[in-house]
Amino acid sequence: MGHSFGGVTAVLALVKDPGFRCAVALDAWMFPLENTLYPEVPKPVLFINTEKFQTPESIAKMKRLSSRNSQTKIITILGSVHQSQTDFTFLTGKLINRILGARGTLDPYKGLDITSQAALAFLQRHLSTAR
Repeated sequence: MGHSFGGVTAVLALVKDPGFRCAVALDAWMFPLENTLYPEVPKPVLFINTEKFQTPESIAKMKRLSSRNSQTKIITILGSVHQSQTDFTFLTGKLINRILGARGTLDPYKGLDITSQAALAFLQRHLSTAR
């Protein structure tokens, strides 16, 4: 599991280390992932995106991965921004968050709850010991 650059790093870990069975990418910055690696991502990825961060190019890369693995999923949390998936919005006040654009229209607690529930469900499905 990783956020932003860490999100694409989690995807790359699936290629580099066979011990990983899946990845969760939080608002992944997909630019660094080389085009030659797409066919090599062998396992499912859950992309949890925020409404205000992703570019059409990043979304296209995510869709390319999902077309290769039916277990790869892409969701977008409406009303969220890039920092919504971190603790940053809880460390600063509302005014600072507004000035920096670090808080979306969605309540930050609700956004983190949605993120946590989606990630947990995905991980439980793909890391089940019953396999």
